[in-house]
Amino acid sequence: MSVVIESMLTAGLAALAAGVLWLLGWRLRRAHALLSALGVSVGFAVLYWRVQGRPDFPPIDATQWVFWHALFALPIGWLAGIAPAYRWVWVWGALLGVLWLFVPPFRPLMESGFWSLTAGVGYIVGFALATWLLMTLTAPLGEERGIATPLLMALLGGVSAGVLFYGAKSASLAQLSGTLGAVIGIGVPLAFLSGFTVGRGAIALTMLLYLSLWTTAFGFAQLTLGQLAVLYLLALTPAMRLLPALQRQSPVVRFALPLAIVLVVGGAAVGMTYSAYMAQGGDYYSY
Repeated sequence: MSVVIESMLTAGLAALAAGVLWLLGWRLRRAHALLSALGVSVGFAVLYWRVQGRPDFPPIDATQWVFWHALFALPIGWLAGIAPAYRWVWVWGALLGVLWLFVPPFRPLMESGFWSLTAGVGYIVGFALATWLLMTLTAPLGEERGIATPLLMALLGGVSAGVLFYGAKSASLAQLSGTLGAVIGIGVPLAFLSGFTVGRGAIALTMLLYLSLWTTAFGFAQLTLGQLAVLYLLALTPAMRLLPALQRQSPVVRFALPLAIVLVVGGAAVGMTYSAYMAQGGDYYSY
């Protein structure tokens, strides 16, 4: 019971930190773009500190890079909220930013020979391009009102927590992913405030952190490439709401279709990883 209470307290504190900053951004519209991404960054920093303790710099553990990504990627989140006329700066800035962010965590795998130079460069470039595409496609969701976007993002955190726990066999990454879902999930009750939106920066930074957690699990834990691909495709699901064909549908359909995909496909992914985990004895974890 103490573990459950501790986890709930961690999620509550992290979500509270994000919620306070988002409320300020809702009230102070000129600061909305800055506070949108900052809410995710501060919320994740709080949860990481409570789950993993104070991170080292330079990091001595792979998971510590995720904490620093939450801080170093803040300019990318801020650029996401730039005026439409300068949106090209955000697009190219995000691409260069994620390329830079993904090099340090995975360089040790190439230096140790675990990944060959060719494979390592391929993985890093692939991770960066996939993250950039996901961020640019989903960032506009941050401008939508209503509970759909924060709810889908929160459910994505729950699904990824299950896959990381049973598939990657990493309790720490699973807890970080699930609590990140709780952080963005605070946007659900806030969505009932008139005019409230979480902002483009919050969505972009959340997606970057999800990819950082998943790729860390792939490189340093036991997440398979197939499981990583499933999580990535699920992360693209909320962007379906922006498709012209779906925007012509009723709000109920626009909400229900991606929700059903996340619940059904995500639930199946967690179920399959759980079955495989139990078949292996269910007693081994990477970290």
